[in-house]
Amino acid sequence: MLEIRTAEPADHTEISVLLVSTFGQNNEHRLIESLRKSGQIALELVAVLDGRIVGHVCFSKFDVPADWWALAPVSVTTSQQSRGIGSELVRFGLDRARQMGCRAVVVVGNPVYYRRFGFVFDGPAQLSSPYPEQYTGLYPIDPSTASASVALRYPQAFEEV
Repeated sequence: MLEIRTAEPADHTEISVLLVSTFGQNNEHRLIESLRKSGQIALELVAVLDGRIVGHVCFSKFDVPADWWALAPVSVTTSQQSRGIGSELVRFGLDRARQMGCRAVVVVGNPVYYRRFGFVFDGPAQLSSPYPEQYTGLYPIDPSTASASVALRYPQAFEEV
């Protein structure tokens, strides 16, 4: 049975192996390590199956606006992909974001994939960031964020990868 829980320090090595093997390079691992060191992780979750971490999602705190989070990255071990584990991690994380008082979550990714969770691409919100606008989605938890005009400032860790 799949268990989704908050990541613990004892999980960090297994998460690093998952990130490097899933993405085939070291960038996401370095991003997570840097976010941890700077204290900018808002929420980090793992999916555990048969005692093994098979999925991971990270939500980090934006520098601006301070009460918004960035969703990145989401990873699922290759052998378990296309089984809904990534979707469960994202849904669970968005629910926890709401419970923890986050006002909005932003993702840079495939609009077709992230729309199923309620992310809005090309909506009324005006979000400027270093990433392509057409791939920047907003999950407005606080209704006032749905039409916000915001210059997003990601944590320094995003510039380092």
